[in-house]
Amino acid sequence: MDSMKALVYRGPGKVCMETRPIPSPAYNEVLIKVKAVSICGSDIGAYRLPSISKRWNPPLVLGHEFSGTIAAIGDGVKGRKIGQRVTANPILYCGNCHYCNSGMINLCTHRNSLGTSIGDMPKDGAMQEYMLIRDSAIVPLDDNVTFEQGALLEPLAVTYCASKCGSTGRGERVCIIGAGPIGLMTVKFLKAFGASQIFASDILDDRLKKASEYGADEVINGRENVADTVLKLTNGIGVDRVIICADAPDAVHNAFRMVRSGGNIVLVALMHREITIDPMQIACRAVNILGSYMFTHEMNTVMSMLAEKKLNTDGIITSKFPFEKGEEVFKLLASKECKDIKILLTMNE
Repeated sequence: MDSMKALVYRGPGKVCMETRPIPSPAYNEVLIKVKAVSICGSDIGAYRLPSISKRWNPPLVLGHEFSGTIAAIGDGVKGRKIGQRVTANPILYCGNCHYCNSGMINLCTHRNSLGTSIGDMPKDGAMQEYMLIRDSAIVPLDDNVTFEQGALLEPLAVTYCASKCGSTGRGERVCIIGAGPIGLMTVKFLKAFGASQIFASDILDDRLKKASEYGADEVINGRENVADTVLKLTNGIGVDRVIICADAPDAVHNAFRMVRSGGNIVLVALMHREITIDPMQIACRAVNILGSYMFTHEMNTVMSMLAEKKLNTDGIITSKFPFEKGEEVFKLLASKECKDIKILLTMNE
């Protein structure tokens, strides 16, 4: 077999299943036979957003949350073997800039990213039967981690970092704004890290139900006054941290109202808007605003937690579809009727 199927992004509202030749790995590259791809909110964002976004210049193969096996090895690659179970860090950092030398590869000024055109360098992602990636990005899977879990390591690493960012330690009270995939996975980590009280807000009741199942102590519909409810439940003090996982219109305003003085607001959601902040809220209440963007090498940390049963991923994947139904799945995820949290595409069974 010398050809494969690839789900190609051709612009907003359009992904097409196409036939392409199976590529061969160049020097220091490996070819991966993809087994599972988890669809990220950013993939759906590309599908929905106007084509002016430079993050996804078509044509492009999306997908950066995946797992598979090594199918071919290029010259210069050492320590790998055909059939090895793997995933990869999608942050293709340069390794030479100030941030890379400081260990902050997520902030690399010259980075590319799998399944995007970040840095004006399109890098086809994992929504294809076979994919190329540089060897240094490979993350071998633990024997106790399944392909399904392997496809979740990237978003789990994102939420691990968000859950750690600005933490005040065990026993803290935290409110999560947005109970989508990132918010729900954050609930799981906060439970694992010993938070004493977790609040979760969203405008969708189905997601709030999931948040309760995942361990949230209180769920609040965003159509209500979230800040008032949180303040009432914390005796007017507020929570130690607010983690914003959704681009909700009043998210930052509500975060300032319900975080305690000396507390932390963590921004995870990519908010494509300008907002107004009262600096007196920061200076006179000693409130910190922190950004949590991606991760560095925490995929390995999360994998260890999964292998050691310190974290479970039950319920995160709400539907599975064969790869061949990719076009239909994107239409489903973009529809208002969709109630899925996370969808997995499977291939090469």
